Amino acid sequence: MSKVVIFKGSPRKNGYTTKLLDQVAKGAKSKGAEVIEFDLNDTGIRGCQGCFYCRTHDGCAINDYLQPMYKAIAEADAIVFGSPIYVFQITGQAKIWLDRIFPMVEELPHTFIPRHPGKKLITIFAQGSLDPNKGAEAIKYVNNIFYAFGWKLKDCIHYCGNNDEMFEELSLRAFKDGGNLVE
Repeated sequence: MSKVVIFKGSPRKNGYTTKLLDQVAKGAKSKGAEVIEFDLNDTGIRGCQGCFYCRTHDGCAINDYLQPMYKAIAEADAIVFGSPIYVFQITGQAKIWLDRIFPMVEELPHTFIPRHPGKKLITIFAQGSLDPNKGAEAIKYVNNIFYAFGWKLKDCIHYCGNNDEMFEELSLRAFKDGGNLVE
């Protein structure tokens, strides 16, 4: 059975990002996947302390809610990450999580070695602005981090504005993406 792990970086339980992530989960479950979801707004995870424990360990020295996330990532076949774009950037909750999952790479002089490469990846972003350029740099930033982890981007959904027709199209795409993670 495929295992899909979803990280929700939105503080809004019924926001567009969460709804699209829920569609990915439904699509994966429809193909028999085990889906594990983490709501980053509810975790209370602390920011990176810069101690460099993660350079020599597959995890973080801080013993908090992130510990089961490391295990879930290691065991996952696919990762799904989503965040709204607030003021040209991902949410603070999502940024703290990204900082703290740096143990996904081993740092050697002048290079990174992915510790858990080959995971399928879907990223989802939603923003109120109709201009996709307003979120483009944040999306590039996030996807580049996951690329360094050796994860394989299968799709990146970027919803702009509040157009119901577009949202319905992207919801269907998210559902299909979830199913495709299992195949």
